[in-house]
Amino acid sequence: MIEIVAARGLANRRYLWVPSLSAVFGGVLVFSGVHVWTADTNSAELRASWRANLDLITQRQPKIVVPGHMTPNAATDSSGVVHTQRYLTAFDEELAKAKDAVALNAAMQARFPGLGMGVALDIGAKVATGEMRWG
Repeated sequence: MIEIVAARGLANRRYLWVPSLSAVFGGVLVFSGVHVWTADTNSAELRASWRANLDLITQRQPKIVVPGHMTPNAATDSSGVVHTQRYLTAFDEELAKAKDAVALNAAMQARFPGLGMGVALDIGAKVATGEMRWG
């Protein structure tokens, strides 16, 4: 059996839960080794909902977690959920201090050096600071 789980408080977001494998296929909710795409969650409330959904994934205690966006060598365990949680928390912390997208981008690069998918940070920072419209 595969359960399609709708994310609470996030339109058009879901992940797959396979109880027999104790596995989560995270879709766009879980990232690993890359910057997290935040442009679609352009408010603190939406990012809080995202973190709450990640908490629900953690409560399932999955043995396998396949991120929707990941580097080729990323682990398929709960580390992707932890990374996404930490990233979203840091994003909100840095956004509160940043004067513009350039500053937010630099702060996130400093906190998460060497991550792939830099375009996600570039666009997410511009959307979060109001320098770019999205959606």
